[in-house]
Amino acid sequence: MKNEIVDVIVDWIDQHLEEGLNIEAVAAKSGYSKWHLQRAFKEQRGITLATFIRSRRLEQAAQCLIDSTKSIMTISMDLGFSSQQCFQRVFKKHFNITPRDYRIQHRQYH
Repeated sequence: MKNEIVDVIVDWIDQHLEEGLNIEAVAAKSGYSKWHLQRAFKEQRGITLATFIRSRRLEQAAQCLIDSTKSIMTISMDLGFSSQQCFQRVFKKHFNITPRDYRIQHRQYH
């Protein structure tokens, strides 16, 4: 799998984050088997596809917390997290701060 294909997949993921993406959906879009896609993605990006998708979702959530007035619950559901509790747990693990505190802290600077 060439770098260009992974780049196309990354762009597609970024455009479809709100669809609750999973590895199966990305593999179906790419035309590659799930196993082959995950292996090639890890070789070229240095992280797993699942980790990449989760990180992109969290980055988008962080931006939404700053830029929008949507509730944390709405943001978590919009980005395909199974529950607000799951979102808060994963967000805190990734950013080392709760979504609420992140919003408060970052809005002070905007």
